[in-house]
Amino acid sequence: MDRGFRVEFLRSLSVRWVPLLIALWAGGCTQYGSERPPPQAYYRTGSPSRDISNDLERILESVVQIRVVAKYVTYVFSSEEAPTVGELRRSRALEGAESARTIDRSRTATAVLVSRSNRRLVLLTAGHAVHVPDSVAEFFGDEEGELADAPASRRVRSVGILGSRENFVVGLPGLEPFTVLIHDPERDLAFLGMQYPRDADLADPKVLSVEPGDSRRLSWGSHVYMLGYPAGYRMVAQGIVSDPEVDLAASFVVGGLGHEGMSGGPIFAVRGDDESLEWVGVARATAVTTQEELVPEKDLEVRDPWVPYKGPIYLRPVSRPHLGITLSRSIRQIRAFADESRDRLRELGYALPDI
Repeated sequence: MDRGFRVEFLRSLSVRWVPLLIALWAGGCTQYGSERPPPQAYYRTGSPSRDISNDLERILESVVQIRVVAKYVTYVFSSEEAPTVGELRRSRALEGAESARTIDRSRTATAVLVSRSNRRLVLLTAGHAVHVPDSVAEFFGDEEGELADAPASRRVRSVGILGSRENFVVGLPGLEPFTVLIHDPERDLAFLGMQYPRDADLADPKVLSVEPGDSRRLSWGSHVYMLGYPAGYRMVAQGIVSDPEVDLAASFVVGGLGHEGMSGGPIFAVRGDDESLEWVGVARATAVTTQEELVPEKDLEVRDPWVPYKGPIYLRPVSRPHLGITLSRSIRQIRAFADESRDRLRELGYALPDI
């Protein structure tokens, strides 16, 4: 092949193939550039693409830690003098106790401020967080450790009688203690009320300003944020919705941080269109498993751990929390609770806007 032919062949090759290559390249770029991201679910199933730290910081101004301290006078009975539950109703039954002492039982939780009007605040929290029973009892079992079938026939080992309780918001000094305005044990929700004096400089907390969402639009894998005070620490935790509606009570399950003190903390989801936050529920409880374990006498003194224990033992139920599973109450139930409570709150002097 001479030089002239080689040049002509290469020239013709470039004329034939270069336009085709250009067309393929252009077409490929056009097709790639015109691709749109797949449509998002109503609530995102991944982290938002924008920085939402300012939004979360603003929401935290509406989230507070609450504490309930209950004082019980506890009476302890010997096995010989132990009364039955039915006998405890007698006025002189407690005189047979071998000892009596005062025990403090405290509980911390999270609440969110939903209304502020005429120096009165309304907060929402989990109902069990502020429920304090009038009495707490422990019982003797039979030789096999079983309790009597009839509750009134059970023999009382100890009984605690509620003497007083204190309710307050942590970190807001000078305010009146809160009161439980309405408690719904079935929904496990409660509205709390508190007042502040005219001369109080109450810059915080601020009323929650995030729009309520629609928990029915949560899906498997929806990305949510939980705010609260687990173990007393002010925290923001991420979670993943694992069951949008686990039961007919409009609950949903979140895989994420769950710890004592988080109950009542609000939960927020990220919209798929504009990535704004919406309020979709509150944390209610951590999943637990109840097991039984053998324990020695409660009044046993400290002993040498290398010496075998030969004293009496007892069977005690123990609740073991699963810290990665958080049970929640949806905004649907919160809205229904608010609608049913609004008139009663107005009678008590508290205003509650629509949720």
